[in-house]
Amino acid sequence: MLDVIGAAPGSQNTIDWPQVWRESPEKARIKLRLAEMKNELLSKPVNDTPDSLKEYAASFTDQFYVVTKRIFEQYWRTPSYLYSKTLLCAGSVSHSPVAFCKKYVLTSRQSLFIGFSFWRSPTSLQGLQNQLFAIFMLMTIFGNIVQQTMPHFVVQRALYEVRERPSKTYSWKVFMMSNVVVELPWNTLMAVIIFFCWYYPIGMYQNAVPDGQVHERGALMFLLVWAFLMFTSTFTHMVVAGIETAETAGNVAQLLFSLTLIFCG
Repeated sequence: MLDVIGAAPGSQNTIDWPQVWRESPEKARIKLRLAEMKNELLSKPVNDTPDSLKEYAASFTDQFYVVTKRIFEQYWRTPSYLYSKTLLCAGSVSHSPVAFCKKYVLTSRQSLFIGFSFWRSPTSLQGLQNQLFAIFMLMTIFGNIVQQTMPHFVVQRALYEVRERPSKTYSWKVFMMSNVVVELPWNTLMAVIIFFCWYYPIGMYQNAVPDGQVHERGALMFLLVWAFLMFTSTFTHMVVAGIETAETAGNVAQLLFSLTLIFCG
């Protein structure tokens, strides 16, 4: 194309292409077709039914179904995001087993990591303190999950704002609900991974052995872990929905979550 119009290096153009188009039979046929379409549209009856005045062509249910299915496919076709989420939830709660609490300092060129491991903490005062600290350590994965989810959402929102919203393909309500709903099943799976990698190695089930409530308390702890991940997901979308960049939204979410820890929720 550049060679034809004379824009490529070494090429020359001696033809006035705009004038060629104005005198071409293709333009005459297009103008004739446009005139025919104008006459045909004027002769057609006007559709003044209530459905013709809707903002979107599809119903809210159809929009939600199609968009949710598409986002599920996008997640499935982005395994790096799912793998990183799985490694975060599994690796951050399962460490090498040691007696009670020992501190390891791992120094790298970028940051300092301090890992605590609690292996079968006994039902003593020290063991209870270890278990409480293990619960607090579990809460700290909030910031990492936020930093994973927000950039993914920002990309989805950028595509929606330049493509789907101007063309009235589907509403912003469908966009927000679909992104929230798609995260819930994956976070539910992460809750299962966290529970088995975190609850049993610590030995929290030993607290329920004397009362014979091992299964009841285990189920309750799983529900608490699951509720925490549901809160993390929905809280993340609430914060990033009104902020332009993922970095700023992550800082705001981290600040708000710190306040929930300081003031006990």
